[in-house]
Amino acid sequence: MTWLRTHYDRVTVFAAALFLFASSVLITRNAWQFSDNLGLQTAPAPRPAAPPPKAVEMEQAMEKLKLPAQWTFSSRSGLFVPEKHFIDANTRLPATLQTTEVHPPVPNEWLEQFNLPIADADVLTQDPDTDGFNNLEEWQNHTNPIDKNSHPPFIAKLKMKSFAQEPFKLVFASWVGDTFALNTSDLKEPTQFLKIGDSIRGTKFEIVKFTEKHETNKYGTTVDISELTLENRETHEPLSLVKEKIMISPESVANFVYEWGERKEFAVKKDQEFSLKPEEQIKYKLIDVQPGKAVIVDTQKPDVPIEVPPLAP
Repeated sequence: MTWLRTHYDRVTVFAAALFLFASSVLITRNAWQFSDNLGLQTAPAPRPAAPPPKAVEMEQAMEKLKLPAQWTFSSRSGLFVPEKHFIDANTRLPATLQTTEVHPPVPNEWLEQFNLPIADADVLTQDPDTDGFNNLEEWQNHTNPIDKNSHPPFIAKLKMKSFAQEPFKLVFASWVGDTFALNTSDLKEPTQFLKIGDSIRGTKFEIVKFTEKHETNKYGTTVDISELTLENRETHEPLSLVKEKIMISPESVANFVYEWGERKEFAVKKDQEFSLKPEEQIKYKLIDVQPGKAVIVDTQKPDVPIEVPPLAP
């Protein structure tokens, strides 16, 4: 004990050195174990990459963005809100199906009756039963838009695009006494010299009347404007020819557009027959044409005229 007291400083230093040595050994051992454990751990499995967005879905989303603003419906319903409520996309004011017609002129009730997507901006041009007629046409013709066997008549797809008139192919060239000279407008046929009561070669017309007329033009010269009246032997419709003037043919032409299936445009002359797919066995005849409409008949029902409206702009 006396020695420890005498050499206390040395004992303290020795004990501290021993403690540090033991600590270093322990730290080294733990470090080796940590390294071994770290090497045994396996890397976590990589997460699967997110699937790329579907091109079709993106295209559909882009198409919807191009559509005009449309009604936004609320999903609220219940005891105090018994009907659909929505916000008018134009006025931004609340509305209901009872107070606002969403797709005029088609009533909301008709769209809901057949469970059509009333919130779609293009609902009237949709064709859910793929019969070739859109919802607006089905409503106009009182047919079922979701039944392929219920559709408007195919003639409803016929519209008049334009109205045209052709020059009459004969020209009243001259007259001497009771003889009248007629030429073709293209001057490719020989002149016909005819009298009242004669039929005109190559046509359905005959001469029925002559009226001598004269007028003074702006230069003070007297001009012969005599008229020769022709008559269609089949229809008895009159046609007046003024001397040396090209007149409009009574055989008017209607230019039609048929939009069932593939769009088709074609011209029909008055009294000409034509047919329409898919009912090509039915023959139609153009009997009249005006700037606002064309009139046709089914040749099997000639007493029932069918008016063809003009094509909407």
